[in-house]
Amino acid sequence: MDSCKGIKARRIIPLLFFISALLFTEVAAAASGVLNIRIPGNVRTAANTFTLSEIADIEGPREASRIAGMLRFSAPASRILLREDVINALQKSSITGVKIELRMPSEVSVEVVGSATGAAISAEMGYSLSEAIKKLSNWKFDVEVFPQGQIPRGVLIDPVSITPGSATATLRFRDDRGREQTVNVRLAWYQPAMILKRSMRRGEVIRPEDFGERSVRIITPNIYASSPAEVVGKSLNKAQQQGEMILLSSLANVPIIQKGKIIILFVNSEGMIIESQGEALQDGAVGDTIRVRNLSSRKIVSGIIRTPERVEVLNR
Repeated sequence: MDSCKGIKARRIIPLLFFISALLFTEVAAAASGVLNIRIPGNVRTAANTFTLSEIADIEGPREASRIAGMLRFSAPASRILLREDVINALQKSSITGVKIELRMPSEVSVEVVGSATGAAISAEMGYSLSEAIKKLSNWKFDVEVFPQGQIPRGVLIDPVSITPGSATATLRFRDDRGREQTVNVRLAWYQPAMILKRSMRRGEVIRPEDFGERSVRIITPNIYASSPAEVVGKSLNKAQQQGEMILLSSLANVPIIQKGKIIILFVNSEGMIIESQGEALQDGAVGDTIRVRNLSSRKIVSGIIRTPERVEVLNR
């Protein structure tokens, strides 16, 4: 594989403090440019999670640079970011059509210079502030919390709920003597997002190989698809470009019955199944309600699609 040869070749060439890794995307044969990524041996971040653009110099085609810059990493407990971690993230991304040249040491020291109180744990609370926010908001993905001051000791008593996507919140704590204190926090919300690996036209059906996944910061929840199950087998009701996050609003169920198809109409009446032939007057997917014509009576009725061949009549 060309990418492996490139990596091995560059490992034996000393280049000051840096080691180069030459990677090729799946469609390197049609490469339209070079994406250069340079990471120094020591980096500083403001939080425990950070994007590649925060620690690296990225040059190359605009779309590939944008996708690479949004790749997200978490500072390891060892505070060491490995070259292999960056390579794996690039290989799993939706970057295609370019050659990627990565220059970085085999190990990069990561220093988190943001507020240390952001990850503090109150002994009385028994869990991190981030976990408390997730519980109050019923949010199952990551949340970063940036306190604008010292976190008070005691039990978190207010607010009783937080809306996912909120930029700020005021937290109130009560200690064992009944004293109450507040602290303002800034919030950053993240979720997995399904990213298109190729541009797709309206009406195309999404296959597993058409998309990748990465964690993205969001402002409004429930806009982007967050799991493969939400997109595989669905079609797009609007065109989307390579590298874009798949919008939930752009997904549609694939019709299993097309207009004009001859199907079986059935009615479940007091334990008896009554069947007749019908003609679909609309396209539809499983669970959709469509209009159908009973071929015997010529009457038009509505029914729910149960299988590719059967529609349950709602009215007679």
